[in-house]
Amino acid sequence: MRPVSVAVEPTAATLTTVYTVPTGYYALWNLMYLHNTTGSTKTITCEWYDASASASWDILTSYSMGSKDYLKFDGSYIVMEEGDQFRVTTESGSTFAVLATFELYGAQRT
Repeated sequence: MRPVSVAVEPTAATLTTVYTVPTGYYALWNLMYLHNTTGSTKTITCEWYDASASASWDILTSYSMGSKDYLKFDGSYIVMEEGDQFRVTTESGSTFAVLATFELYGAQRT
């Protein structure tokens, strides 16, 4: 197992890929921080893209966050396989910081 942390400041109103699980690996997504650094309340949508099903699953949908607020998810995890992605879309005119940690394992699950 190798822990991996990633951070992005997504472009507002644009679907942004935060992390893609590399080929030959699976990951346990176990931590996420979202921080609205904008001067006003804005929304964020977070999704898991399941590459094997070619489907996206919302984790948060147009979640409203006040100025300078943050949200932390931990204490459980999502199992992601090769090609799966964590993606976000933020409201127009917003600035967010998105941080996530994954436990990366070699070879596919059986």
